[in-house]
Amino acid sequence: MGGVMSSELIGNIGKTTLAVYVGVVLCLGVTTFLSPLVYGSWWFILLWIIFAATLAIGMWQSGMWRRPGSFLLHLSMLAILGGGLLTWLMQEKGSVRISQGERVAFFEREGGGMTSLPKELSLERFEVVYYPGGDVPRDYVSHLLVDGERHTVSMNKILDIDGYRLCQSSYDNTGATVLSVNHDPYGIPLSYAGYVLFGIGGFLVMLNPAGRFRRLLKVLSVITILLIPLGVSAATQNKEANDRIYGVPRALADSLRKEQVIYGGRIVTFNTLAKDVMTKLYGDTEYRGLSAEQVLLSFRIFPQEWKDQPLVKIKDKNLRQALDLDGEYASLSDFFDEDGGYRISELQSALGEGHRRSVEEIDEKVGILLTHLSGNLIVKTSDKDISLAPWRIELELLYNSFPGGILVFVSLFMAFLSFGVGILFVRYEKISGWIGALFLVLSFVLSLLIFVVQWILASRLPLSNTYETLEFIVLLLEILLLTVGRRIGMLLLTGSLFSGVLALVAHLVEINPVVTPLMPVLHSPWLSLHVSLVMASYVLLGFTAVVAVVALSGLGAVERLRGLSLAMLYPGVWLLGMGIFTGAVWANVSWGEYWSWDPKETWALVTLMVYSLPLHDRMFAIILKPIYGIAERDYSAKIFHIYLLIAILSLIMTYVGVNYLNSLHAYN
Repeated sequence: MGGVMSSELIGNIGKTTLAVYVGVVLCLGVTTFLSPLVYGSWWFILLWIIFAATLAIGMWQSGMWRRPGSFLLHLSMLAILGGGLLTWLMQEKGSVRISQGERVAFFEREGGGMTSLPKELSLERFEVVYYPGGDVPRDYVSHLLVDGERHTVSMNKILDIDGYRLCQSSYDNTGATVLSVNHDPYGIPLSYAGYVLFGIGGFLVMLNPAGRFRRLLKVLSVITILLIPLGVSAATQNKEANDRIYGVPRALADSLRKEQVIYGGRIVTFNTLAKDVMTKLYGDTEYRGLSAEQVLLSFRIFPQEWKDQPLVKIKDKNLRQALDLDGEYASLSDFFDEDGGYRISELQSALGEGHRRSVEEIDEKVGILLTHLSGNLIVKTSDKDISLAPWRIELELLYNSFPGGILVFVSLFMAFLSFGVGILFVRYEKISGWIGALFLVLSFVLSLLIFVVQWILASRLPLSNTYETLEFIVLLLEILLLTVGRRIGMLLLTGSLFSGVLALVAHLVEINPVVTPLMPVLHSPWLSLHVSLVMASYVLLGFTAVVAVVALSGLGAVERLRGLSLAMLYPGVWLLGMGIFTGAVWANVSWGEYWSWDPKETWALVTLMVYSLPLHDRMFAIILKPIYGIAERDYSAKIFHIYLLIAILSLIMTYVGVNYLNSLHAYN
């Protein structure tokens, strides 16, 4: 009798835990579309308290302390939730405005009221640090005196005064600085302790010789998954289509390709600037036989002759109709009416919110042309700037002329075709498999070469925008295919296709390059670590959907493929958690808060919880049992793969969907 009651009790606890777990996931997904006030409401806090309580009960009921790795992982969640609760209950937040020479001993709290600071502050001076040769801010720095000692506060550098953390928030045109103040002596340490416990616990789970992850590795031989992280004199006149184009001589333009200019906050060749600007404006590096350098120089020298040349590509059909264009290209004069009024200003309200991004894109392109007309686009280096080494210049020119992105896509597509031939025509399976493998290796070598060269040229890990992160994902997918895909033909087929699609998307994104410099907040050593961890996790988690397609197509061993997905889920979930937590630390040292319920943060947490569920056998079994009744192995594995196909939607929402919401991560 006692055994039956104990079994019933365990079952009820499991169902309750699952219900709360699913409720939290659904709540998080919905609240991103609601008011931010939701996150401070009593019912939202109560929901998390209930979640923590059911988690603690589940840990006790299962005797989890006997498994150190799992225990530390789940204990980390309790510590993080406890830290969040302490932050909500005891945190003091506000801001302080300090003029030069002024002494301040209080800060204004959020919601009103004043609170004293532990020490008196005064501002010696505030300065905006600009990128070399330009007027784009690289950093904001407040030079303070604190009890006679000099300190600085800047982006990614917080000043801690007896637990009161001062962060550079803003400034005004009078020379005054505005600092945010955050006093959170208990929530931050407990949350950080949770992050450490999560990292240690995940390692222990994956290194445990008797654990399921190690057993899966032995069976599937995918141990290599663990290695994945981790003055111009003369001008010529050319004619085409009876139109006159004023241009500089090709020889003269080519002679200036190696000239060093300031672009994107760094020193590059004029060739790089011209290539990116023309690609951004026109979608190509040549215009009617003229090189990118010729176009930029000619536009600057003969602005009146060039203002009617259709240089700006407009993709939005409705936007083209609103501007009365015959084709998909517009000239600079098309954006202004007869009175000189800027027509783009009216298009936002006329076309509606659905065309906001298109209007903003055109506004950016017009801004680039106007900046060029003002003489501020091409900024030569000064004697104070460090010159590029000759080998560095040659490498940059070679990279600019090398169609690496296209070659990666073509190689992956050819690999896909080769693997497909092997599956459709068994007699050619061996030779087509070798050919496909060669194309896959070629794409990997090209991707790795591109990544390394970009790293050298940018002097930073190339992980700061959509194009670079997509390329990095393709590189990781290629590594994954070469290490675990060789045993399953359909996995190579679908994986090559998936990677090729991402490579094509990356190339399309490259056509719209980022011309503006990095935001000051992105100049942080935490950026590369955070993005690397998150992107590696996206590859592993996303690849489980590819495996699911193979499994559900009936062309692979369903149970074996389930084991492969589980082997990728363990490091994938752990890497995503570490990526979220390193992002929280980055946020804390950048703007003073480790968590702000931003849509990107919230959906990353949703994705973590969605992909964690299949790793909990008892909870996942509660989902499966009503569906298939008796535990039929193959059928339960199919439900598992269907779940992973649905789970990929949360990852897509995290990576792409939240960009259409009001997010602090808009620069991603």
